[in-house]
Amino acid sequence: MSDYPTAQSASSSGMKFKHFILLLLITFAAGAAATWWLADSFGILAPTAQEAADAEKIAASLPSANVTPATLPAAGTTTQVQGQVVPIYVTDSAISGDAVRGEGLLLTFAARRALDNGAPLGYLAEQLRLRFGAAQPQAVATIISAAQAPVTIDKLQTELTALAPMLVSGHRDNGAWTTVKSELSQLFVLRKDEGAMRTPEQHLIRAQAFVEAGNLSAAMLEVTAMPGAPAAQSWMVRAKRYADARKALLRLEEMALIRPVVMPVAAQAPAAEASVKP
Repeated sequence: MSDYPTAQSASSSGMKFKHFILLLLITFAAGAAATWWLADSFGILAPTAQEAADAEKIAASLPSANVTPATLPAAGTTTQVQGQVVPIYVTDSAISGDAVRGEGLLLTFAARRALDNGAPLGYLAEQLRLRFGAAQPQAVATIISAAQAPVTIDKLQTELTALAPMLVSGHRDNGAWTTVKSELSQLFVLRKDEGAMRTPEQHLIRAQAFVEAGNLSAAMLEVTAMPGAPAAQSWMVRAKRYADARKALLRLEEMALIRPVVMPVAAQAPAAEASVKP
């Protein structure tokens, strides 16, 4: 006899092992199915009475979809939040207050850009009335009025340069004798404080610097202190209109930064049927 196993005996051994593994898997699956069936039959998997009561309490605390919405305030009105006037926006969807605040800032930025370029506001005027008209009516009116007669920094600088000789001397036409008197009057000047008194030329330089920086309020103070200030009244009016419009824009920007009150419009409950079926 041969000492080595034949191919037939090896194949028979492998088939027996596979059969054993298959039988083991079938037995495990059958045991799991039987366990689940027994647990379900005897109510082991069903929720307890305490769990059912807790679920009913949670469901009762949730808001119902059939609740009639309260009366909402009109769009554009205001309310008091922590002592400050805050605008109310009524929207078709429950958008966040941050989105409304961002839209307000974009609107003020667009209005500022139009004023800086001397361009008309166009549709922005109506948007300013809708969004800020109730909370800041005076500021909105100032911005719209300034846009109707636009004034730019470049225009103010050009006009101030043209007025410079008149502002410094205080006369429209300087003769020889007027020039001599002006020079002689500046030879001997009594001053209490070297920094408190400035020459007209110094006031002019400071005024031009303030206009270039956009600080029209300070520039108007420098022009007022010059000898020829009465001749610059029309320039002062335009500079004041420019400064007032920027102050109004700052007020609107502050209002836009305040977190607004957003009131979403809820769907109205269906009306009850008036007719009664027989």
